[in-house]
Amino acid sequence: MKVIIFGATGMVGAGALREALSAPEVEAVLSIGRQPCGVEHPKLRELLLPDLFEFAAIEDQLVGYDACIWAIGISSMGLDEAAYARLTEELTLVWARALLRLNPDFSFCYCSAGGAGGRSMWARVRQRVEGALKSMPLRHAGAVRPGFIRAGPGIRSRTRAYQVGVVLMKPLNPLIPFFIRVFPFLFTTSEILGRAMLRVVEGKADRFILESADINRVGA
Repeated sequence: MKVIIFGATGMVGAGALREALSAPEVEAVLSIGRQPCGVEHPKLRELLLPDLFEFAAIEDQLVGYDACIWAIGISSMGLDEAAYARLTEELTLVWARALLRLNPDFSFCYCSAGGAGGRSMWARVRQRVEGALKSMPLRHAGAVRPGFIRAGPGIRSRTRAYQVGVVLMKPLNPLIPFFIRVFPFLFTTSEILGRAMLRVVEGKADRFILESADINRVGA
């Protein structure tokens, strides 16, 4: 399987990249983003784009892939719906449609967010993305909605508030496996999440939306 990963400089994407590079079933990984992910590996190639909306000139480099793991996300804090939707909805769907056009037998896993089933502005936007992906003729598709994620070694969140939470929770990291067993609907790890996203694009998930407990089960 040849996989494209978006957002490999962030916490979710870095975890997904690490799991993809170590998975024997993954032959090659293409990381697409605005900045280098800082990882070197024989399986990995990077494609840097200053503007992720402008990719017509490199479409020939996107052919021959089997799946995409989408881990680009921003906070809705301080944004109106139009601004939040441009980066959360429009960008995701522009790429999903283009990749499916270029690779007709294609799979896609979207990292949504815990609480995306709610009624807030950001949740409505996430739901629209999930619904649009579900309606596409993808080979395998799914959306993960993680709760609190314990980041793997060397992985940081680019969202300041979330990273503060990660730092504050660090003394409790040895207890995270226990928390996952007792509260699987609240906690997961970047390793489990990365494996779950891979299994979505492999067609090994049993439902389209994976909440935190589903992520822990599928990615175990």
